[in-house]
Amino acid sequence: MSRMESVLQSSQAPTGLPGDVVSALHTLHEFVATATSIPPQIIVTCRDEKRAFGRAALQAMSYRKAVDMFITRFATKEDWWISEYRYKPEVTIYGRFYRQHGEEDDGMVVLDERGWSELVGNVVKMTIIFTSLKFTVTAAQSSKA
Repeated sequence: MSRMESVLQSSQAPTGLPGDVVSALHTLHEFVATATSIPPQIIVTCRDEKRAFGRAALQAMSYRKAVDMFITRFATKEDWWISEYRYKPEVTIYGRFYRQHGEEDDGMVVLDERGWSELVGNVVKMTIIFTSLKFTVTAAQSSKA
């Protein structure tokens, strides 16, 4: 007998509870199960572009591979430092957590390379920011002028 058949059989067994109570408990159980499950997709935003990525796929790759993929998908010519495609742009990844555990993880939080797979498992949205050295140097020179 499969697990599903066992569950169905036990849920159909007489419980001594009125049918409307059993029905309400079943509905409540379904609601809680749906509310606590994390969606399989993560919405990734960069500038004005949004893309959906699979949670399992992002968890399976390393942080560096994810960064390289985000550069490939979202980087423009202006993001590259010095000559075209010579130095990769710097990337900062922010995430919004699905389940929060206090005030510190509310809103967008920088995702660190360490623990990438664990963090991606609880993220519902990511924002990619290109933080190229080129823009930092240009901004510093502009402010001195």
